[in-house]
Amino acid sequence: MREKPLILIVDDEPEIREVVKTKLEASGFETKEASRGAEGIKLAQELKPDIILLDIVMPDMDGVEVLFKLKSDQATKDIKVFIFTGKGDPRPEIIDVNRKFALESGAVDFIRKEIELNELAAKLQKTITELRQENSAKRKKEESLK
Repeated sequence: MREKPLILIVDDEPEIREVVKTKLEASGFETKEASRGAEGIKLAQELKPDIILLDIVMPDMDGVEVLFKLKSDQATKDIKVFIFTGKGDPRPEIIDVNRKFALESGAVDFIRKEIELNELAAKLQKTITELRQENSAKRKKEESLK
């Protein structure tokens, strides 16, 4: 794992990307950005980020479709993905369906954009810590098999 965890922010709103990028970089993360789903998939394949922060509503394909493609690709299936959604549909049952489907499709969490940025950074840091522990345990297991 790299020194600074790499977060790929996939969101069609430049203002959102900029605010999130600024906060995450101030919290010790490296960030890359994509403005569309297809671009996000391509960057994920090339960069293999530690975490992807993925908007659910984008013009070319929705976040759940991007998530499905990422989880179906051998090169990106193990990347941790957080679905990051705006106000979207005001009907709670629609949000609940999207949340349930995203989590069942392999997302780590389903986060509203209204979240406090400090809380977002803390959630991502917790996931990075867990990822590092998993990788360390995997390496130890592989070494013991040699």
